[in-house]
Amino acid sequence: MAGPEVSFRMLKLLDRFQGVISRMGVDYETLRRILHVKLLMDSRRAPVILSSNSRKAEEQDKNLFVSSLWLYGLIGLVLTPFVFWSDPEYLMPMSILSAILMFLIMTSMISDFSSVLLDVRDRSILMTKPIDGRTVGVARSIHAGIYLLLLTGALSAASLAVGLFKHGVLFFLICILELILMNMLILVGTSMIYLVLLKYWDGEKLKDLINYVQIGLSATLAIGYQFVIRSFDLIDFNLVFTPAWWQVLLPPVWFAAPFEWMFGEGSGWLIVLSLLAVFVPVLLMVAYLRYIPSFEQYLEKLAHSEAGKGRERGRFDRFLAKIVCRSRTEQACFRLSASMLKNEREFKLKVYPTLGLSVLLPYLFFFSTIRNSSLAEIGRGSSYYVLHVMLIMIVTVVMMLKFSGKPKAFWLFGAAPLPSMSPLYQGALKAFAIKMFLPLFTVNAVVFLIIFGIRILPDVLIILLTGLVLIPVSAKAMLRHPPFSQAFNMAQQKDGWWVLVFIIVVGGLCGLHYFSSTVTYGISAYIVVLLAANGLAWTRLYK
Repeated sequence: MAGPEVSFRMLKLLDRFQGVISRMGVDYETLRRILHVKLLMDSRRAPVILSSNSRKAEEQDKNLFVSSLWLYGLIGLVLTPFVFWSDPEYLMPMSILSAILMFLIMTSMISDFSSVLLDVRDRSILMTKPIDGRTVGVARSIHAGIYLLLLTGALSAASLAVGLFKHGVLFFLICILELILMNMLILVGTSMIYLVLLKYWDGEKLKDLINYVQIGLSATLAIGYQFVIRSFDLIDFNLVFTPAWWQVLLPPVWFAAPFEWMFGEGSGWLIVLSLLAVFVPVLLMVAYLRYIPSFEQYLEKLAHSEAGKGRERGRFDRFLAKIVCRSRTEQACFRLSASMLKNEREFKLKVYPTLGLSVLLPYLFFFSTIRNSSLAEIGRGSSYYVLHVMLIMIVTVVMMLKFSGKPKAFWLFGAAPLPSMSPLYQGALKAFAIKMFLPLFTVNAVVFLIIFGIRILPDVLIILLTGLVLIPVSAKAMLRHPPFSQAFNMAQQKDGWWVLVFIIVVGGLCGLHYFSSTVTYGISAYIVVLLAANGLAWTRLYK
């Protein structure tokens, strides 16, 4: 992540707040040393074995976070119109901007930085020394907070520049304060949720609950902006803010209210929302500082649960393997992959939130249209094409298949008498298709059939076959390393450009699907073509 120069600058900046941190009951010198080591280790992680070029792998790992910041900076350019067009109406564009920023920061917090908050590897060193638990906990939070602030800075740099030149210095300073409070709310709120989970659960159940909470948080963020938009009504082509009690539950509206209050038309309700933006993060921080020693104590449960008993592979996986796999070697790889997809903690932390989002994304369209149309009217339309959005999950999972929490165990495949890695590739892809893609797709397909009727059954079949053929095709394009052969710390965020390519491909296939419906017997012909394509893709690509 951060290099030594970045680490040094971060620590020098932190020194300016030494008095504030010390008043929290923290030993600042000890905290600074812990952070120095953590940041230094982030830039010196050893490259994973089985890499064809260890120096290249180390350089990639060292520059990983910097590279990802460039990508987030480009995403931030897309957000600048919300700041540019926020005059004279500030509340609506700034609410949407805050919602997008919170979504991006929170999803990164869940998928990338939760491991920092829940890291137990250093406990055997730190907790055997005369170090207060509060100091260790604050160091842990600041460690995660540093990367959140860097991420936020990359996302908001362009918007801050536009706000400074268009609206002035006061607008710029309020933006910075709001971003700090937003990060504080996200970091402390997530930590408090983990604290509750750590207090009441332990063992494997605790790990599963953490993953389920992460899925739930991602899903809540995905649909939350719908309620932000519903805070406004379009009257005579002007967006009018409509106060309602439930807006106190929407943090994006909190963080947008000060702009409308200071630069637009102030009101008592805006003052209430503005105060919430300030006092809720601060009060949560005060409560969190009180319970930090308990948080460190409860983390011991994760340290002990690492040595828990492994889960037995079910007979059902053996039954499925015999149906979908041809050779005994491929069947064994299928069962291994199914177990990894189900039990690999880091994999679930990275992928499961995306799976939860993929299930909910098609319904976001209905949230946008049901305001002007009834459910019956939607059922008579052609909105079922939006089910293609579910296919975005494929690229995310396929990119993550090459990673494992214990990549050193991959030497077993090199020592085994395997003629090639094809059985492993096919077993892993079939495990994903059978154990993840098909169940999730079936759930949404049933709901769509209830809404639109049995008439869309051929269209649902087309979307299903499209997804199945995209699994081996996308793996052939992106999966340059065998499944489970790379460490998760080698995951490169710059691979995210594949998602953009995949979205374009899925959009093109959706257009082809619609075109086939306008031609006589086009749907039937398209189904036959997709069946043939699936047969070729699953049998020939990894032969």
